[in-house]
Amino acid sequence: MGAPAEDPGGFPRTAAVVGLGLIGGSLALRLREIGLRVIGVDTDPAAVALALERGAVDAGGADLGTVAEADLVVVATPLSEVVPVGLAASRRMRAGAVLTDTASVKAPVVAAIHAGIPAGVRFVGGHPMAGSERAGMAAADPALLDGRPFVLTPTARADADAVAVLQGVVTAMRMRPVLLDPLQHDELAAQASHLPYLVSLALRRAVADDARAIGGPALADMTRIAGSPAAMWMEICRMNREAIARALARFEGELDAVRRELAEGAPAR
Repeated sequence: MGAPAEDPGGFPRTAAVVGLGLIGGSLALRLREIGLRVIGVDTDPAAVALALERGAVDAGGADLGTVAEADLVVVATPLSEVVPVGLAASRRMRAGAVLTDTASVKAPVVAAIHAGIPAGVRFVGGHPMAGSERAGMAAADPALLDGRPFVLTPTARADADAVAVLQGVVTAMRMRPVLLDPLQHDELAAQASHLPYLVSLALRRAVADDARAIGGPALADMTRIAGSPAAMWMEICRMNREAIARALARFEGELDAVRRELAEGAPAR
């Protein structure tokens, strides 16, 4: 582990963003906007080059060891990579530095990282509730973050000062910090994020091609998210299957209510 952070209880001066996709790139752009030095880490040279070209990072490359320079490390890799990359990063971080992530499923990720991080690294799980159907550094846009919740999922093991640091960073990024238990996050995210994707996917499948050809903005809006990267959603659904199943059952109950109301005249508002 690197030398201790200069001001472990204060606002970060340098952040490292590991994973320069849509969310990582958007966060990097906003972190630079608010005055932090930002180091980008990605195994894709094209993503790093684009991040440098767009001014999202001050320096970038594939070397995870550069996180030793950061007071704050954000792991924004695909969900399946968050735990191994987060643990690898934690072994290179300064004592007192803060580690967070952007994973869409929190309980298993938080438990695994807490179980493996070295003493001195302060971890608090995170999930910025923002995004689009697009992907990659080319689609990164800090405006996606404006006013959006950034869920933090501290456990009993979390350092209170680290939580406060992240709340300050989130607020400075013009997002809304929300504190939730990891399991509560997964239950609510299943309803507020994961269910809408599955409903959008089902709607896109249910609409015939000739009907889609005459569809208006409402259909386009409701099926837009179905165009998100399928591999990403497969991993989310695998890791949060039980909570998503409960959300689907609740939605199916509401569909049944709509059917009954339709048979009686028209669905109520």
